[in-house]
Amino acid sequence: MSFCLVIKRGKMPNPLTHILVMIILVELFREYFYKGKFPRYYILIAAIAAVIPDLDYFIYYFLYYQGFSLYEVHRTFLSSIFLPLIFLIIGLVIMKFDFNLKYMKKHQMKLSVILFIFAAGSFIHILLDGIFWGIVMPFYPFSSWEFGLNLVDSFPESMRTTAGHILDMLLLFFWLFWMEFKLKISDYF
Repeated sequence: MSFCLVIKRGKMPNPLTHILVMIILVELFREYFYKGKFPRYYILIAAIAAVIPDLDYFIYYFLYYQGFSLYEVHRTFLSSIFLPLIFLIIGLVIMKFDFNLKYMKKHQMKLSVILFIFAAGSFIHILLDGIFWGIVMPFYPFSSWEFGLNLVDSFPESMRTTAGHILDMLLLFFWLFWMEFKLKISDYF
């Protein structure tokens, strides 16, 4: 099966969905596993990590002039399990050899943790794409096996376009309430 054969792969959550899910997960992880003892910079990094698999849109703009379609580029390598594995392996190597940059030490951050966040962000991105919107090929380029529950398509057709917006709204409200009631964000104003 050719990877450009699948048209329904074009569906995807809004970038905001990926970003909010990662921010919320890192906030919860920070609060309940580390008791708030790691830098908030990691939350910003998690937001960036959440959209790494969609960087193939930028690649598409360059490959378009070589005759590639969006479906030949999007949800291929950057949406495979190999991207999170690469981040994880590099993070483990850096952690083993205790490599860090001077700037990161100054802010109590570790390069290995940043790479672990990149691994988690890209993995969760792939899961969200596969669960809610269309399909993904997790073992691309070695296999064209597809995974996708495509839950959004279980809604009536007229509601499908708003499902992502509703999800984003619920995630944003959860995060804002979390910021206010758990982190007392209004104390900063």
